[in-house]
Amino acid sequence: MSELEILQMATPAAQALLSCMVSDAWQATKGKFARLLGRDSEGDVQIIEGDLEESRREILEGTSDTSRVTAEVWKARFRQALLANPEMANDLRNLLGELGEDAGTSSQRVTQNAVAKDNAVVFQQSSGVQNYYGSASSNE
Repeated sequence: MSELEILQMATPAAQALLSCMVSDAWQATKGKFARLLGRDSEGDVQIIEGDLEESRREILEGTSDTSRVTAEVWKARFRQALLANPEMANDLRNLLGELGEDAGTSSQRVTQNAVAKDNAVVFQQSSGVQNYYGSASSNE
């Protein structure tokens, strides 16, 4: 498994994990993530469950910066686990599929609608493309 393939799995895994942390699915999925990352070693699973709960608490009490940092931490942990256990990839794909996430690509479609009236300006950005809507006139 290449480094690129590992990152393509670790990123959506971390995103799915954080989404679960702030949803009603948390209690049902926490153990699944812990068993996956701990490779069913009881001692490791308990440690990871503790780490997961600590991360969840930090996210719920923190800011958007906290969420960003936590996502990077878990992305790194998924990356390390996949490097150490490449056979874990299938289990991770299955878990993400169960959660409704696609492990390789983002298949969700997002639609944004904005209206700029009078002298208003609207900026929208998605996937690195920024759209500008508004008047090009200046107030000089």
